[in-house]
Amino acid sequence: MTESDTSTDYFSSYGDLSVHELMLKDRPRTEAYKTFIEKNAFLFRNKIVLDVGAGTGILSLFAVRAGAKRVFAVEASSVADGCEKIIKLNKFDDRITVIKGLIEEVELPEPKVDIIISEWMGFYLLHESMLDSVIFAREKWLEKDGIILPSRATIYISPVNMQEYYKEHFEFWKDVYGFDFTPLLLSSLQSALQKPAITAIKPNQCVATHKVLANFDLSKVSLEEVQYLTNKLSFDVDKAGSMHGFAVWFDVEFDANNNTHLDSNRPYKCIDNSCSQLSPISCDNHTEQLCESVHKIILSTSPECAETHWKQTVCFLPASLLVEKGDKLCCKMELSQDEGNKRHYNISIEMLESIDDESDEEDDDYEDEEDLGEDPDTTQHPIPCTCGAARCRLISAIMEKYDEEQNQLEMEAEFVDVSAEVNAAQILDNDSVNLESSEDVQDIAKTN
Repeated sequence: MTESDTSTDYFSSYGDLSVHELMLKDRPRTEAYKTFIEKNAFLFRNKIVLDVGAGTGILSLFAVRAGAKRVFAVEASSVADGCEKIIKLNKFDDRITVIKGLIEEVELPEPKVDIIISEWMGFYLLHESMLDSVIFAREKWLEKDGIILPSRATIYISPVNMQEYYKEHFEFWKDVYGFDFTPLLLSSLQSALQKPAITAIKPNQCVATHKVLANFDLSKVSLEEVQYLTNKLSFDVDKAGSMHGFAVWFDVEFDANNNTHLDSNRPYKCIDNSCSQLSPISCDNHTEQLCESVHKIILSTSPECAETHWKQTVCFLPASLLVEKGDKLCCKMELSQDEGNKRHYNISIEMLESIDDESDEEDDDYEDEEDLGEDPDTTQHPIPCTCGAARCRLISAIMEKYDEEQNQLEMEAEFVDVSAEVNAAQILDNDSVNLESSEDVQDIAKTN
């Protein structure tokens, strides 16, 4: 499939109204944008706004209601036609201009915009790579002191226990209406573990405190920084049990205090006079904070918050790992934009003995051999190893799983061989009986 075909399929999917219905009904998502725009209406008053990937136009409508002078709603999918009708029906067509096309290919009636707003986030933040388009728009049209919303993004990761998920999706095969379907269990398991699962997890499934995988300042981040990212992380296990993989989620922050056009020495005030009476409050998905006059909003997809349509993304290990409280889990995680389909990312997780592990040959050239002999974390471990390190236990678990699979395959092969021998013997017996019957008939004929 070519890149053009991939883009066509991607935008065709957004022509499906059920996709937009899902997003509009995602209250934590939509309320985050609505709340920030309404409580910071002074930022939008008389400003020119660019809505990248406008969809049905809800963010554009929020912006003009807050006082934006003009909004350019750019949408590449067929829903742009519906967006235009919605805007006209709500009598904002004099201030909102719908432009149908790719942001990389369209031209705006204005050379620059004051604010870029977009709901570009995908699963694990980066799926769909729409951030690439937002960065393009920022570089081409955003004023030097302009605002981009959301303004920051953070990806989190935590090791998780997925026992309930395993029971629901895999143990089903053990009893299918009273029949044993376990021959399909292995295939089902292998297929599922090859790709991340989009599922809602509970906070108690995390076996360690989450860590930050990556953090982006969206006013500065480059394409290269979002197309490939990697980090080494260490987790202190605080809950004994099974660890099946890592859960990934994200937060995005709406703020404007980093922009130079806001004079920090001069207090700005929201047009809603009651805002000055607000104290910091917290709710399921939004952390709202009174920063001078700018109300900061954080939209979180954490398992500790109300569920969103993004849920969490779980990347499974090839085999589960038993962990004890106090264990240290170390891993290296990489996200790289797929060359064949830039809407997708390849996710790689490597278990490490410590976050100081280096596998690159050029780094090995600079290591001190005497130090290596003293440090058990950097010593070459035998395979399998019984030292108890998380990485070695995972390797042992994978090897055991491989042995079990091989034994199962060998047993199936032996069964096939035995069945073939039995079938061959039955054929020979039948042939012998048929031959004897034929000879008997011939003898009778001769006698007569």
